[in-house]
Amino acid sequence: MKKMVWTGFAGVALTAAILAGCGANAAQPSSANQPNPTTSPTKAVNNGISKSSQSSQPKRTVLKSQTVTLTILPGGRLGPDGKMHDTYTDPDFTVVQGVPVTLTVYNYDGGSHTLTNPDLGINLQAKGSSKKGVPAITSVTFTPTKAGDFKWQCLDPCDGDNQDWSMTHKGYMQGIIHVVPFADKQYVYLTIKDGLQYASADGKLHDSFSPANWEVQQGIPVQVTVENFDTGEHSITAPALHLNQVIQGAKKDGVPSTTTFTFTPKKSGTFHWQCIVQCDGNGWAMSHDGYMAGNITVDS
Repeated sequence: MKKMVWTGFAGVALTAAILAGCGANAAQPSSANQPNPTTSPTKAVNNGISKSSQSSQPKRTVLKSQTVTLTILPGGRLGPDGKMHDTYTDPDFTVVQGVPVTLTVYNYDGGSHTLTNPDLGINLQAKGSSKKGVPAITSVTFTPTKAGDFKWQCLDPCDGDNQDWSMTHKGYMQGIIHVVPFADKQYVYLTIKDGLQYASADGKLHDSFSPANWEVQQGIPVQVTVENFDTGEHSITAPALHLNQVIQGAKKDGVPSTTTFTFTPKKSGTFHWQCIVQCDGNGWAMSHDGYMAGNITVDS
């Protein structure tokens, strides 16, 4: 802070007093020479911090909401017993404490399932698919108020050919919800599966992302985790967001690759993405939204 110098003013006042004592008509000091504590920048202080310092501090972006999407694949994940088991994708996932979460499940299995955790007040009832390749979509909203690791599980009988094996094994029909304090990061979970989604346009099953359309918030880094159950590579390419990420292929059926990357959306709007790696045989899914192409919505 700049130090105030009072010597000049004191000298003027003393001289005026002396002249007055001698009977002279001394001029009073001009108000322009007097300090004004109410307007001086050195006195513009709020809680010990100058206004200029306050204005120079960047405003921190607050995460307003978050969306997590998981997918149920019947007989989708290979177990240590050499058998294929029913599974959720990304069974271990992360959410931010104190921020409302919309949890959505795409169920490609004909049977119903749950995602249940009493501590967080979650009991999502995922209804079964009515047609192969057409997922049943169920959503719930909750707000995790405390940080920690919370075990969830499916309480509906499933993985029937294997005596409900996947219901009691972490990484299949049970997993962990990691609740963490906000640290300038939001989380997105995607799945890729070959021959996953039905198209009424041609009556065939096509390679697909699940989900193909997703939502994030502007100005906050996004950590994207992709489980790829297809042995082929794919990409998420969105030039307007400077995004061109290659997703590695699975080493074998039922053993997905996991690719994690981060990007920061700096502008709001709806931005188209697509896979530019040849896939789906004749490439049909690459040119159709909802399969290997879609939209990223960035909220302000």
